[in-house]
Amino acid sequence: MQKSGVIINPAAGRGSGKGDALATALRGNSKVEVKILQKFQDLQPALDELAAAEVTDLFISSGDGTIQAIVTQIAERRKFKQQPRLCVLSHGTTNLTGIDLGFARRNILAQAAFIANPSPEQTKLRHTIKVINPRGEGPRHGFTFGAGAAALATRLTQTELNDKGRKGQRAALRMMMGTLAQSLLKKPDPKDSKRIDKPYPMNVAINGNHFCTGDQLMFIATTLEKQFFNTRPFWGGKNGPIRATALAYPPPNLVRWLLPIMYGSETRKVPDGALSKSGHSFTISCEESFVMDGEFFEGPTTGPLQVEAGPEFEFITA
Repeated sequence: MQKSGVIINPAAGRGSGKGDALATALRGNSKVEVKILQKFQDLQPALDELAAAEVTDLFISSGDGTIQAIVTQIAERRKFKQQPRLCVLSHGTTNLTGIDLGFARRNILAQAAFIANPSPEQTKLRHTIKVINPRGEGPRHGFTFGAGAAALATRLTQTELNDKGRKGQRAALRMMMGTLAQSLLKKPDPKDSKRIDKPYPMNVAINGNHFCTGDQLMFIATTLEKQFFNTRPFWGGKNGPIRATALAYPPPNLVRWLLPIMYGSETRKVPDGALSKSGHSFTISCEESFVMDGEFFEGPTTGPLQVEAGPEFEFITA
């Protein structure tokens, strides 16, 4: 028997009000279990109660960070008798996960009506990315991992744009275009903390085999099929759930190569130093912070960070 549950983070989207509007639309509906997170510590007991209620379809009104925390709890604690289907309601600031896996209906009342009587027309299967040994914490699960310029660009987007009211894919585009302009007009300064285009020493192996070593501009890995503005910076064939891409430093001429790299294909030509591969696991060493779905963490004090494909989740998208 199907049963809907909803987790609402009212702080998502810098308090956009979408979660509160959904809670109001569902108020009094005895067929739906609604959990509102007044603080992050409410998440674990909320999930435990939804598991005890045998929820089969879990709707998430939040940003990427809460989605990451939810899939981590479900995958690691295994409280649900049957892993629930998930539905991402893109009510957060950026919702990178929602670009690929978000629910197609954006109207709050339409979302509430569907939650009360779910009848999916389309679902997608995606593995998580499981980070096994982040420093000082247990494993975490997410969908898009970044290092080097990818991590720093995310941090600056949050602090320089999101915190000042600029949200969504437009903020990501503004950061990318600003970085491109900066790289064309001024030589990189490795000592400038706000310069994204600088060298990041890394050592990466995929499926136990060498992938890249030395100065890199960026590294990304994901189990999603597309990133912001439907970009697909992947090529070289898909032979595993995780697709990984690295760009060496110094980067190629971005005016010439930016679009071919962002919208890659299995046959598209790419410049020297641009690598892409897929697999089931990877290890990475880098002195800088890592990011996954907008959440930052550090690598282990000794040895590389170990990452593998986690469990497969089913997402309701339409």
